[in-house]
Amino acid sequence: MRSDSDPTIQPETALGQALVAFFDVLEPLFAGGDKGVFRVVVFGGCAVHVHTQTRGSADIDAEITSHGYAEKSEVIALLDEDAYIFSDEEGISQVLERDSNFNTTLGPLHEDYEDRIIRLVTQSNTPNVEVYIASAIDVAISKLGRFGDRDQQDIQSLLKLPYVDIDEFERLAQEAINYYVGNQTQISGNLKVVLDEYYNSEGQ
Repeated sequence: MRSDSDPTIQPETALGQALVAFFDVLEPLFAGGDKGVFRVVVFGGCAVHVHTQTRGSADIDAEITSHGYAEKSEVIALLDEDAYIFSDEEGISQVLERDSNFNTTLGPLHEDYEDRIIRLVTQSNTPNVEVYIASAIDVAISKLGRFGDRDQQDIQSLLKLPYVDIDEFERLAQEAINYYVGNQTQISGNLKVVLDEYYNSEGQ
C-alpha cells in the first residue's frame, strides 16, 4: 500500500488536471469509506503527457488495480457513463474517455511496476479515489509492444527525462521481456532499436 511519503506529481496542465477530475465521478461510490479505496494506474498517451508535457491523448489507458469492496462492474459503468469534457490551454473543448480495450497484457510490463507508480494530486482530489501514473520507465517499456511511430517518439521523450536512468530502463525492459508471453524476439528487437536511437541522438 502506498503511503503519504510516496512520490507525487502535481498536474499543471489542463489535461493533467482533467485526468484527475475524470475519476471524480466515483466520489459518490467511495466517499463514504465503506467501499474502501479505489486505485487506478494510468499508462499510454495520458501518462506520457503528465511526464513530459508533450502530446496529449483523448483516451485514458488505465489499469484498475484496486476497487475496495465495490463491484468492478459498478466502477466500470460509472467511468464509462459519460465522456469528460474540459478546455485545454487554448480554450478548445476536449473529450476525455476511458479506453475500454486497454489491457496491460497487450505489451511487456515489468512485474514490479506498482513499486514505481506516482500519485497524481490536486487540491480537490477525493481522498478515497487515488489516481496514479506509471513511472516513465514503465510507460516506455509498455510501449515496446505496439511500437508504432508515435510509440517510438514517446519512448525517446520519456528516456530523455533528466530523472530517467537509461541503464535502469534497459535492465528492467530486459527483465520484462524475459517473462513476456508474446513474441520475445520481436520485443527484444524493438528494444535494440530504441537503445540504438537513444545513443545515436546522445552522440550528436
